[in-house]
Amino acid sequence: MVTYIRENRLRSGDEVPSELSVSSELGISRGIVREAYRGLRMAGILEISNGRPPRVGSINEGVLEHLLEHAISTEQATTEQALHLRAAIEVRAAELAAENRLPTHAAALQHEAAIMRANIARQDLFAEADARFHETIGQATGNPLFGLIGSALRGALKTTIRVGLKNRVVQSELDQVAVTHQRIADAISDGDAVQAREYMVIHFREALRSFNRTQGAQAINTARKTQKN
Repeated sequence: MVTYIRENRLRSGDEVPSELSVSSELGISRGIVREAYRGLRMAGILEISNGRPPRVGSINEGVLEHLLEHAISTEQATTEQALHLRAAIEVRAAELAAENRLPTHAAALQHEAAIMRANIARQDLFAEADARFHETIGQATGNPLFGLIGSALRGALKTTIRVGLKNRVVQSELDQVAVTHQRIADAISDGDAVQAREYMVIHFREALRSFNRTQGAQAINTARKTQKN
């Protein structure tokens, strides 16, 4: 089916042959075709719903997010490696966003930055605004792949991101997170790609420092528990 979609230059939302027609054409059981279609739906390649013919699916971050979560949970990749990948993507995204943002993107970034400043003591609201802030940057790039990969990485790292926020126990550190986001928002709003890149680099430098501190504290606690046992 993937080859069929490519050879026929189908686009998202276009209809593809039904299970019955594929079964008849290939001379195989409909159950086999159904299982194949189910796998394609889970991979995001097909969109299947009751009462409608199957269609080419729209790209979404769900499949990639699950893949990244699996890689981290099974220790085929580390959380720090995923953070470094996210940093590389988001730094370039900030540059592109500054070059391509629309007024609506700039307004949304300023709005989320304001929510973050106002909710430093409310880490749930702070984290939600943070996620929307970076999603907006992905949209502002004009390249859907930045939004897709960025969202998948944030989803896979959501627990680590929240732990990192909680680990910033000093008020000045929490304030700095909000300040850095405000500077990123200002640079993108002003169309300054150099500054947008610089402040995003600073943001991830701060995030990695917090992550490493968290990892160090966890290692110490584990060592203490081992010694007690």
